[in-house]
Amino acid sequence: MDVNKMRQQIVKLHLGMAQTTITELAESIGYSRSAVSNVLAGRKRSPTIEAAVAERTGFRVEDLWPATGSGKKGDMKR
Repeated sequence: MDVNKMRQQIVKLHLGMAQTTITELAESIGYSRSAVSNVLAGRKRSPTIEAAVAERTGFRVEDLWPATGSGKKGDMKR
């Protein structure tokens, strides 16, 4: 299993433990579900989405998305 897929599964598990879904998280921060999913899958980078995911799951952003990770940098459109 690659790092992006593993991160996505871990985050989904922790969101479930926090009794929330990707859709609910996306709505609470004003982004689409697909934007959040793209960040979780490592296809895109968004400091705003990464920070929201980290806050909701209790992880640190740098633990979920190391600085050397792949993906495009910069905040995604809402």
